[in-house]
Amino acid sequence: MKRLLLILLVAAPSFAAVAPAHVVTANNASCDIGTYAAATLLLPYFEVDYQTTTPYAVNTVFTVINTSRLPQIIRVTVWSDLGFPVMWFPMFLTGYDMETVSLYELIARGYVPVSYSGAPTGAASADSDANPNHLQDISCARVGGSMTPDLVHRLQRILTTGERDTECRVGTKHQRATGYVTIDVTNSCDLTSPMEPGYWNNTILFDNVLTGDYERINPDSSTGNYAGGAPLVHIRAIPEGGAASWPANVPMPYTFYNRYTPAGAKRVDRRQPLPAAFAARYIEGGSTGFRTNFMIWREGLTAATSDECDYARNEKLSVRGIVRFDEHENPTSIATTSLVLPPTSATPSNAAIFPPMTGDDRGGWFWIALDNGARSRPSQNWVTVQMYAEGRYAVDFDATWLANGCTMTAPSAP
Repeated sequence: MKRLLLILLVAAPSFAAVAPAHVVTANNASCDIGTYAAATLLLPYFEVDYQTTTPYAVNTVFTVINTSRLPQIIRVTVWSDLGFPVMWFPMFLTGYDMETVSLYELIARGYVPVSYSGAPTGAASADSDANPNHLQDISCARVGGSMTPDLVHRLQRILTTGERDTECRVGTKHQRATGYVTIDVTNSCDLTSPMEPGYWNNTILFDNVLTGDYERINPDSSTGNYAGGAPLVHIRAIPEGGAASWPANVPMPYTFYNRYTPAGAKRVDRRQPLPAAFAARYIEGGSTGFRTNFMIWREGLTAATSDECDYARNEKLSVRGIVRFDEHENPTSIATTSLVLPPTSATPSNAAIFPPMTGDDRGGWFWIALDNGARSRPSQNWVTVQMYAEGRYAVDFDATWLANGCTMTAPSAP
């Protein structure tokens, strides 16, 4: 037995040395979403009470980490709850750097985090100009700072009323600033709009080097007094690496940014697509007053070329089906014609979109199929579960996806 073990240990390295490249990289060519270092991070939902002063304001904070020794440039894009890009800004990360963004500071005070390419680097990180995929003129001498009052008010208006500069709505009305955030690796601090082909052809990069998390904070004892957090959604580039527009065979039927990329290069972003069906646990009521919300992100109908007035179509995206199972495995459902949700929302488990509870059970799980039926493929979605009770306990965790983004036929209802 010892002799056989020795032979296996000696033989293993020789296989790796002669294995063809496609065998070595095959494990990375997957549509499965997990907490792996990625090229894009998604904060599916945020909520900020910018009208309340700290330390009582509801806030969402997220952190981005560069796991590589090379410097990285990221593009942060803030989207309205109807999927309209409200603002975007770059950040420069030195090797192994970590940056935290408070959305309260951004939305309430207009403070964009400051970073610059001349920042000191740690002993283990590479020089600020060492990334071969960055443009020589990266325009990152200093980025960030304070926005003008007019820009701050405009940002607040869009994220709470949905009103921009025209009569068309690009968001829905709510008391707190609401939307979602994406973070991409890029080659410069260029400010090209994500709606322009140039962003996808000339700016976005493909290095799977980012990881991050978010925290939601409700310090107001009358409305919450809890906090929760979880990893951001990690979306990898496949294949990874190379310069902007570097030609590659993308082994996925469609990609995360598919509806924004140029017509002649729909998969140029190479980002993994997100799933359409999920299983999500809930607890509702009981002696401790448990409550469950679902942060649900959804792919909208609008594209890069859409008119502003088209964003209203995203407000009521169809849902394929939802089934509630109680703790005794009893299913309940409602007519799918009444099921609609916007691109991002925080929806309580007792909301009208979910089948009503029956019996005395206070918990169970949902089978949730979120395909909006608007495309020849399933639409993309993400579900995060928020549980809280008594103003003392809170936890966030991702729902379980039942089919990955490359599953072209949505699962059948139970």
